[in-house]
Amino acid sequence: MRSESVIFSILVLAIVVAVGVGVAQSNHGQGRASVLNSPVDDKTAIRFFYQPVGDYFHYPLVFRVVEESNPLLDTVTMQEEGQTAYISLSEMRELVQSLAHSGLEWHESETVEVFGLSKKLTLAGVGLDTMDVRVVTSGGTAKAEVSPKAICTILKPLDAALKWPRILWEFQGFRINYGCKVPGFKYGAYGDGAPSTVGAASKPKR
Repeated sequence: MRSESVIFSILVLAIVVAVGVGVAQSNHGQGRASVLNSPVDDKTAIRFFYQPVGDYFHYPLVFRVVEESNPLLDTVTMQEEGQTAYISLSEMRELVQSLAHSGLEWHESETVEVFGLSKKLTLAGVGLDTMDVRVVTSGGTAKAEVSPKAICTILKPLDAALKWPRILWEFQGFRINYGCKVPGFKYGAYGDGAPSTVGAASKPKR
């Protein structure tokens, strides 16, 4: 009788532990997904940055949202944070979802990061060994690293999220800057040579 009681107690304890672990894992998973699953709005931004050692300075590529009536839509301008590409809200939603399902390991924080001066990134050690990818939403900031060998594989599927031709062209040029192959890419497609994200030659300050 005593042995049955002991076995019963062990079973109850095992169930309690299993349920506790399941809840903890569920909460952990929800926590990791909180930023990338936050509502995407006009404050959402994405930044890609990788600086190969000894190479000229590669400006970060930043995506920001503008209304479809805004003349900045489908353009790229140089800002202190880097080359800034202006896309629609629907494109940003697709980009965030594509990154969320890219297989990258995301590290999330409730802090809503503000992208600073691009020239200070290498001084802080950002993007020197791997491509630094950051998604900022109203829910916080999600960060991931992409190894140099995986840059082309990870970034290529994101083409499908970009509907405006100039932005797509700029993003493909950004990948070419890291040795990726883009079949059919036309350097002079917009009459001004290479995209602004290609060959932005400026020696990095170390």
